[in-house]
Amino acid sequence: MLLPWNRMKQDEEQSDPENALVSLYHPKSPASEAYRMLRTNVHFSGGGEAIQVLEVTSSFPGEGKSLTAANLAITFAQAGDSVLLVDADMRRPTVHEKFQLPQTPGLSEAIVTGKYDDSMQDGPLDGLKIMASGTIPPNPSELLHSDRMKDFLDEMKSRVDLVILDVPPVLVVADALALAPRADGVLLVVSLINSDKNGTKRSVEALRGVNARVLGTVVRGIVPPRGKYGRKGYYNDYYYYYDSGYGADESAKETATK
Repeated sequence: MLLPWNRMKQDEEQSDPENALVSLYHPKSPASEAYRMLRTNVHFSGGGEAIQVLEVTSSFPGEGKSLTAANLAITFAQAGDSVLLVDADMRRPTVHEKFQLPQTPGLSEAIVTGKYDDSMQDGPLDGLKIMASGTIPPNPSELLHSDRMKDFLDEMKSRVDLVILDVPPVLVVADALALAPRADGVLLVVSLINSDKNGTKRSVEALRGVNARVLGTVVRGIVPPRGKYGRKGYYNDYYYYYDSGYGADESAKETATK
């Protein structure tokens, strides 16, 4: 069965930055190219309006939302944008592990104290800042839904081109729904192994129920024909973006579905 093998791969991705951050360490891999396609589609999906705050979530744990958020942040920074990647998953934070950074101080400290600069860390390339989750609070949903979180996002929008929020799964806790209305767009990560059609449908309905702008889905685990895109191996299990029609032009949609 494929499920145990994919679980082992997920553990490897989480523990080994070189496997997790393919856009940084393997820029010529099929996965990196797919992230660049995703970056292009996110850009066009704004319909002429800039996407300044992007939420990345999933329906269930283990679908690859944190990997997607991290690699997408890297590709935007590689394109010359100033980016802040925020680990807003205060239940199971992993961003600090992928970038090998301290977990604290982070988002929770920034929200409570208002000292944002103390919680911002340099990323591995120019233009990329990282904010880890910080100390795990007893009330993550309330903290993320607070006016202080809104003030934080407003301030960050004046400092960087793009804020990417890695948030918990939609169907597990309320955090993603609390933040979604404050984002300019939401990407839903779907794993072909760990998800199902009903779960994805329920997540989209829940997000739209709070007036979130769902830009589209990132489907993880599509394997191209052997040899078509280079060497066979780990990085051929790559990522695919499907635009849901929120303002992307036809060329962007065509690129997304290839």
